[in-house]
Amino acid sequence: MSRWSNSPVSIGVGTREIVVGVRAPGLWRPRKQVPPPEPASFTIPDDEYGTEAGLLDALRTALVTTPGADADDADEQAPREAKPSTRNAHVVLDDFWGIHAILRGDFRTLRARELEEVALAHFTDTYGIDGATLLVRFCVQQGGRALFASAMSRALHDGIHEVGAAGQVRIGRLKLCLPEMLNSIDMAAGGDALLMFVAEELMQAVMIEQRGWAAYDAQRLFPGDAGNAPRLAELAEQLFERSATRAGLKREDCTIYLFGNDTDPAPFEARFAAAIRPAQPTTENSPARRLMEYAQ
Repeated sequence: MSRWSNSPVSIGVGTREIVVGVRAPGLWRPRKQVPPPEPASFTIPDDEYGTEAGLLDALRTALVTTPGADADDADEQAPREAKPSTRNAHVVLDDFWGIHAILRGDFRTLRARELEEVALAHFTDTYGIDGATLLVRFCVQQGGRALFASAMSRALHDGIHEVGAAGQVRIGRLKLCLPEMLNSIDMAAGGDALLMFVAEELMQAVMIEQRGWAAYDAQRLFPGDAGNAPRLAELAEQLFERSATRAGLKREDCTIYLFGNDTDPAPFEARFAAAIRPAQPTTENSPARRLMEYAQ
């Protein structure tokens, strides 16, 4: 029996790779201190890049493959009549697989169903997507004046759960990456700021004004952009101009925080008041590996 057999797992779903890792050491062999196996990587083929079918095929392969088995496990066979055990999994997906928005208004008296309808209406009007095909998650900012909403394909959401069930894995948590990153950021001591998140295919910006969410914007990246700091700084300036909502707010007075890919801060320091790179999962890992770490 593999050390992975009963352990809860974390899964990072990128655009070209899926990484699966153990969330906690297994308890089936308490007398030995055994380090968890290394996370395993599974590639989404180039001809299925950007497709839900390609993601689900790669995930199916990942969940039916049992990495981490070693010689010490050979004599620890499961009883012949035992039923396969179900593992629990947390999954974090690259934001390529979803959409986000920050909506401003008075949401203090709205019920959950009404908030969902507001978010669905925004995504439907903005992207021309049938609301029935989307699954929406949202969070109202303290004070009730801003709504952060995320949406992903309902077919993809259901497909991931179905693939998990077929592989004896219960998907206990399934989220896009940006909300996970925002949850880990403490802006209590901050003021006006632009939070910039850079991945291989997507650059996202969250505008913070007076310690609250103000706006969200995103920019698709072309090959080579993600590693080109001057180009990213230029795009960040454009995102700031589109996102700033308070009259008189200038980028020269705004601090930019850099998340995601390791990026040279110098080009940003020339355009903003300051450029700060907070502590975060190591950037030496692949994007999918970092997503897996957020799923921990």
